[in-house]
Amino acid sequence: MLKNELKDIEEILIEQIYSNSNTTARTDLKTRFGQIFQAWEDVLFSNIPESSLVRYFHYHIEVISTISTRLSHSPNPKQYFSSQNEFLALIDHLQNYCSNYFNEDAVAPVMYHQRLVSQLSGNINAVQKILRSGNIDAALSLCLSKWFTLMSDHIGAVEFSFRSLHYFGYITNQLLESDALSTAGEIPLVSLLVRSNFNNLSFLVYLQDSIRNSAGYLGDKNGRLDYLMEQKALMMSSPEVKNWVYDPAWPSIKTMITDWLQEEILLTEKALCNKDGVAVPKIPLEMSVAHLSCLIKLLYEESVFATQNLKFIFKSIAGHYQTKRQAVISPGSLSKEFYSINQHTAARVRDLLQRMVQRINRNFFLRSLQ
Repeated sequence: MLKNELKDIEEILIEQIYSNSNTTARTDLKTRFGQIFQAWEDVLFSNIPESSLVRYFHYHIEVISTISTRLSHSPNPKQYFSSQNEFLALIDHLQNYCSNYFNEDAVAPVMYHQRLVSQLSGNINAVQKILRSGNIDAALSLCLSKWFTLMSDHIGAVEFSFRSLHYFGYITNQLLESDALSTAGEIPLVSLLVRSNFNNLSFLVYLQDSIRNSAGYLGDKNGRLDYLMEQKALMMSSPEVKNWVYDPAWPSIKTMITDWLQEEILLTEKALCNKDGVAVPKIPLEMSVAHLSCLIKLLYEESVFATQNLKFIFKSIAGHYQTKRQAVISPGSLSKEFYSINQHTAARVRDLLQRMVQRINRNFFLRSLQ
């Protein structure tokens, strides 16, 4: 029967934190850790269904992370150095021998983060030195510098998933193994980040500004249209690594930038057809994508839209509106938020709707209410 193999170890370590007794300190934890490897092996070669194995190992990686992080935040974390190494060995074992059941999206322990940064310290320092040299566009350099500082200088202040840490390690090594930072200009660096799916929003803004500025130098609308179409073709033809992403909650950088380029192309085409040469800009909204999606859901469920085609609704709204934090909204992000509305988002939208009702009552029904 499946069980929490770490229960006894957790109880012993927690007792050590809150007790001055030396009894538990003499307990042979190493033997207990060794028993976990055998228990995992027995489970792997059993007849347990695949879905149960996934839940079993996902649960254990979460327990390991919780205990390890708790020890890191204890009054005397150095006291548990040996146990922390055992936890790291368990994580490494799961990654190496049970990779199909390893939960990349689980929160990584502080010790795991510290070990990774220590292993990458030489490469991290080399990358940061190049970013500070001034040879790279200031906006792009700032985007990467903030990320490197967050990942390497604030360990324990922010929780990161294993996926985020592994991606950081991948990009750090790629930046030095390739010629992306040693070549003059940003083209090799941008190319590396795009094919590595660096879907950081600051990087998206940098790409948009860079393309806008380059298109602006061309002067006439025909030239800008040709340039935008060329950029879209180049972006779509760019290769993209699998299983690597900065933020799995967002669409890929290729998807976001090509969707934006398509919108810019359409606006430029409309401007060419418009005698006055004026393209219609997007309407800015003082709300987030999550709040907008919640509002769309309410309107949809009340049959305010004359169509039930959600794909069409998402595409239309994304093409004509922008939120206060996102100049470009993808239909995919609207769809994602539409199906994952939480209570906090609902409360903010409810507050908005209540203010609207109060305004209606005040402006049109004040006498009747009195």
